[in-house]
Amino acid sequence: MTKLLKITASVLLLVLTAFLFSACGGGQQAGSQAAIAMGAATTVQAVGVAASAKPEQLIGQVIIPTNQSPQDFRASLNYRRPVVVFFYMIGSADDDQVRSSMSAIESRYQGQADFYDYFFSDGNKYGDLMTLLKVNATPSVIMINKQAKVQRAWTGYVDDKSLQQGISEILR
Repeated sequence: MTKLLKITASVLLLVLTAFLFSACGGGQQAGSQAAIAMGAATTVQAVGVAASAKPEQLIGQVIIPTNQSPQDFRASLNYRRPVVVFFYMIGSADDDQVRSSMSAIESRYQGQADFYDYFFSDGNKYGDLMTLLKVNATPSVIMINKQAKVQRAWTGYVDDKSLQQGISEILR
């Protein structure tokens, strides 16, 4: 095969693969899983959330869940419980480190706050929560105080010390 023929065949194969992913409904989630399998970054856009939206924009705002929000999340806010919400993907170093920190914090503060860990690719299972909290990338951590106000929020890596400070603030 000539070099030009090999290049043409490669391009056609890539176009066909992209077409098949979009045609079979694979779109966002399949693309995300393919990116993870190839070792790419796990920052992908959530369906229905603008790329410029970030949980940090909600700091100081009251969260009002809807009937489409997860029932346990709604109950936590209705009972005026502090809430920590964590969205993650598997395979990213940042996600893995924040996930480890969150696990330690959850075990330390169990019973004092409600903790919800959500796998980002399963976003449809969580109703409108990703849209409500403006989550469009991982890792994302949102800490909500007893008055249902977002006290702290992070998109991307966050260190243990910051997470500890955030949990202290929502427990006051």
